[in-house]
Amino acid sequence: MNDAVRQIVSLYRRVGEEKMRGLPVFNERLDVEAVGFREWDGHLLGVIVAPWFMNLVIVPGDETPATGGQGSRSEWTFPAGRYEFHVADLDGAPAHLTASLFSTVVDFPDQPTARSVAEAVLDGLFSDEAARTPERTRKGGGDVLLDETMSRRSLLRRVMLVPD
Repeated sequence: MNDAVRQIVSLYRRVGEEKMRGLPVFNERLDVEAVGFREWDGHLLGVIVAPWFMNLVIVPGDETPATGGQGSRSEWTFPAGRYEFHVADLDGAPAHLTASLFSTVVDFPDQPTARSVAEAVLDGLFSDEAARTPERTRKGGGDVLLDETMSRRSLLRRVMLVPD
């Protein structure tokens, strides 16, 4: 594991122990884990699973620092579509960008399930097949074409195998 990712995991573990444990959104069955981090376009990309969230995370490469302050937004394009990330400049960890996958993970039964979902999200993110499939929604009994790229919601539905 890369040092920057290791520092981010360590920070979130500390936050979990000091601030989150005992809150209703904290899932005692989960632990903080970095899943599937890989080199991508000069950056590191992966998923952080924590007992209270699951986020896509980009650790910018040396030549591309995270710009803006805490919460600043930027769009990043992947084969499956464009996604909005926010700067997470947390004290004690390298600057990184996050895109929320699950803002609560209380319904995840265990760490292996959370890890499998994180891996499937990463696989789906790099699937250009997903980008060619327009998102549809049902309104008034019929399917309506929404967009030519897959939304984060559609990506997660496909990963979780939830019918539209």
